[in-house]
Amino acid sequence: MNKEIYEHSRFTSIILVVAASILLVWISFGSGYVSAETDDQRTKGLTLSPLRTELEISPGTSQDKTVSITNTNKTSIKVRLSAEEFSVINQQYDYAFNVETQLIKWITFASNTIDLAVGETKEVSYRVGVPISAEPGGRYISLFASTDADTSDAGNPSVQRIASLLYINVSGDVTRKGNLVSLHTPWFMYTTTNWTAQLQNIGTTHFRSRYSVTIQSLIGDNTIATKEGDALILPGTVRAIKNSLPSPAIPGVYKVTYSIGLGDTPAYVDTRIIIYFPPAAIIVTIFGLILALSLASEFHRRKKKS
Repeated sequence: MNKEIYEHSRFTSIILVVAASILLVWISFGSGYVSAETDDQRTKGLTLSPLRTELEISPGTSQDKTVSITNTNKTSIKVRLSAEEFSVINQQYDYAFNVETQLIKWITFASNTIDLAVGETKEVSYRVGVPISAEPGGRYISLFASTDADTSDAGNPSVQRIASLLYINVSGDVTRKGNLVSLHTPWFMYTTTNWTAQLQNIGTTHFRSRYSVTIQSLIGDNTIATKEGDALILPGTVRAIKNSLPSPAIPGVYKVTYSIGLGDTPAYVDTRIIIYFPPAAIIVTIFGLILALSLASEFHRRKKKS
């Protein structure tokens, strides 16, 4: 009988050690590491705003705009302004720039160079002029502010170059047709989990896809959590988007509804099932099993003894 009690106690101890180890691993991976930047690292350089501008312009007309440029270096600098056409080269939307294009002639700066003292901010005016012969649709130009002087503290040659992107829609008979290429969603969730999708624009100009993910109870359709986002999709491209699912408060089986905007095409809506079972619930379940096994073993032992 003592041997039986010993074996039972040893088994319980092993399970407790395993459960504690799982909990420690979860805590270790759950705590993120955030690197601290100094004030100098955060502020040093050239800044430009706005970073993105969306324009609607009719053929044969123009619009006047401004960009704000700030010198956050520790020395005075001369800034040169230029324009280049931009496009994307993959689904992650990495940019490619082209200076050998007639499109950049649409941009005229009030001044192509400015001098900035330390900490100084200046606004530079520019005009976007669309030729009367321009076809309706999207055009994409990047405004660059760059330095041609050494701006590093150590004296090493360096050139700073930052961009402000112009998303121009030439008015007329344009289309904004979207298509959902793929949607990948998890069916099991134990921590922060991402869903991914590929969106295609088969229209003639860009559109902004606004999407949302809503988690609801399996019965009753009570909304548990909602998360929203948006992505700009250029014509003739496929863009990969990724976002995290909102976490419910308690473990369980839930409905997840995805709503993804596709421009003038009706939004894609789909509802799927997901199981949410976080590490804390796993630990509780393990301890519950340990308790159940212990009680069952004790009941069996007493019954056998009697």
